[in-house]
Amino acid sequence: MKVLKLHPLMTISLLQMQFQRLFFCNVAVYARHSLANAFDTLREAGFEEEMLVEYPIDETLSLREFEEEVEERFHFTLELCNKDNKPFTNKSQHLFQLISAASEHSKRELRNPQLDISLDLLANNRQSPQQGYSL
Repeated sequence: MKVLKLHPLMTISLLQMQFQRLFFCNVAVYARHSLANAFDTLREAGFEEEMLVEYPIDETLSLREFEEEVEERFHFTLELCNKDNKPFTNKSQHLFQLISAASEHSKRELRNPQLDISLDLLANNRQSPQQGYSL
């Protein structure tokens, strides 16, 4: 079971790191209907608790249900986003699907590695053309 840890003095950037670790996704946090600054605290975003709250996450919830539940319970708004910080368009997708999609993506990268052409490798080959290009 995944547990979200929230504290009124926690910054938005720390919350974002938790989401990246737990669900391999990003999160946008809104304070009074505008995007919160990464250095704002959860209290500034509307979190009304005074102490650390450990919130167990029901991974069977859809993205929409989870976002609504957090807003109702903790009084700040968040939106789950992909790695490019674009909000997920399929809000009926379940939280556990985010995790399985991330693990499938990492498995594909291991099976199908991209050709790594670094600038150092290219610079070394350019300096010694008599050896040919051996990538």
